[in-house]
Amino acid sequence: MPASQPSGPSGHVTATAPADPSAAAAPGESVATESRTPLEVPDLDAGFRIKVRSLVGWFAPLMYEGISRSVDVGAMRGRGMASVVSYLDFRRGEDPAAVAAPLHTVVETRHSELSGEGLGHPTSRLGFDIRYAFATPLGTGDPRRYREQLSEEPRPCGEGRVVLTLVRPFGPAAERLVREPQPELAHLRLHVLKEAHPTVESLSETGPGFAEAVAGPVEVRGTYGLQHTDVNQFVFTGEYTAAMEDMATRLVAEAGMSAAGHRVNRVAAVFKAPFAAGDAYAVRGRLLRDGDRTVALVGIHSIGPNGPRLRPAVFGRVDGTC
Repeated sequence: MPASQPSGPSGHVTATAPADPSAAAAPGESVATESRTPLEVPDLDAGFRIKVRSLVGWFAPLMYEGISRSVDVGAMRGRGMASVVSYLDFRRGEDPAAVAAPLHTVVETRHSELSGEGLGHPTSRLGFDIRYAFATPLGTGDPRRYREQLSEEPRPCGEGRVVLTLVRPFGPAAERLVREPQPELAHLRLHVLKEAHPTVESLSETGPGFAEAVAGPVEVRGTYGLQHTDVNQFVFTGEYTAAMEDMATRLVAEAGMSAAGHRVNRVAAVFKAPFAAGDAYAVRGRLLRDGDRTVALVGIHSIGPNGPRLRPAVFGRVDGTC
């Protein structure tokens, strides 16, 4: 049912929620999983910080372990339901890590009402709110000692959030969103989001100190191929966020700042519609700056007969420092 199948770090995973819903006397607060896996060379940048795109690449297998061990995913699929990533937000830490050091991850999954209004409202829709906490021992930051750990104690090195929306992808348009509780989730308490599901507008908010750093939006066009897809038949989520990071780097360079000295600290995105292999796209970006802080606002637009469509299919922000 989750939008991405396991592909990434593997390790020992423990689900704290019961696999049999009937075993729970009262609804559980959440499903918690823990894992540990070694960091690899491509997971770290030249400064030995864990890449945001690495964090994004890990979220799917870690998420799937928790949900599949505690929810009858097959039964929900059999009734025409699936879950799609509708929002993500990943942030990395400042400290250097080490190759082969253990990455400790804690994932908490909550069954949630995503509009913030609760059940019974016209905007009500159900899904999962998933939080990630990453930790690893401190590394040296020295290229000659890239495997050396300064201690065995894991330190926070990143955090993330993914929102999955439950849908009926092949149902009537008026019934695509799942708005009513499902029996397979009865063992989990339904939480109402304190703030409504993020939107393009909420992600675009930056604060009064930010000003345009590049004159006019920058656009790059391309076509997705099979190398961008996963087994769910659509472009993998991490491809979109990687394109956003790449656009942020291009914008920083066009603004006359050092691309080599620019650090991406956060990527957040909302997802409206997927792309498939063969689909043409346009990436459009703006860069705002406040001192050494940057925010790139990036939309990925599908292309129709008359050019890129006005509203982006995927929209995100890339926060960095220079």
